[in-house]
Amino acid sequence: MKNKLTIKDVKELLAGDVDQNDLELLADDKRTGVQKLLTQYFKKEQQKSELIEKFHKKEFLERDYWDHGLTVAGVDEVGRGPLAGPVVTAAVILPADNTLYEVDDSKKLTAKKRDKIYRQICEQAIDISIGVGSPQLIDRENIYHATELVMRDAIDRLYLKPDHILVDAMTIPVNIGQTKLIKGDSKSLSIGAASIVAKVSRDRLMSAYDKLYPEFGFLKNDGYGTKEHLHALDEFGRTPIHRLSFSPVRNTKKVYQTPFS
Repeated sequence: MKNKLTIKDVKELLAGDVDQNDLELLADDKRTGVQKLLTQYFKKEQQKSELIEKFHKKEFLERDYWDHGLTVAGVDEVGRGPLAGPVVTAAVILPADNTLYEVDDSKKLTAKKRDKIYRQICEQAIDISIGVGSPQLIDRENIYHATELVMRDAIDRLYLKPDHILVDAMTIPVNIGQTKLIKGDSKSLSIGAASIVAKVSRDRLMSAYDKLYPEFGFLKNDGYGTKEHLHALDEFGRTPIHRLSFSPVRNTKKVYQTPFS
């Protein structure tokens, strides 16, 4: 490394592959700007190390199957609580050599981060499947059983039948061995990936519904019973995507009228 690199040169050096000798030389550089960049570099390296360590802990359950040449599917759902819109499930089969270090419970991630990781999952996954349970299915079966059925749909639609299933706090009615995990989206890499796929997929559906029924603010509330949503329900009435078995909707007699009605 040349002596007295400019601050810009040091910044570019630390952004790439830097060896121990370069780091030692930079440590001897007394300039405040260089020391500040070094501090930032080591902080990022520490964060990266912690992220990879967390990643390896999350793939612990999957690793036992991968090491024996078996496939494992992670399954999760989004949308059990809202007053409107579908419940969406996802099944994801990941390869043993994936590098999805940032996968986490979708609720812990920003929309921007979810979209980024969603693309990474789509690029690296062996197989992905989505299940969508309509409000009518939910009203007929109840939300819990409807979710089980839609999780089964997601498994059945996979091209590759998994050898085992990891599922977040549910039991899927399929003849495949499964491990039920409480808060599985935080504990399992595959379930975490499924939670992100399900969340992004449902958000896109609710975005489309927001254009059909702009009065309800679905883009912001995802169909949950926010003050804005409940006010719109009273004023405009229930839409075809509202769940009649949920009491705030059931108690609403008014039916939404489209501009073309």
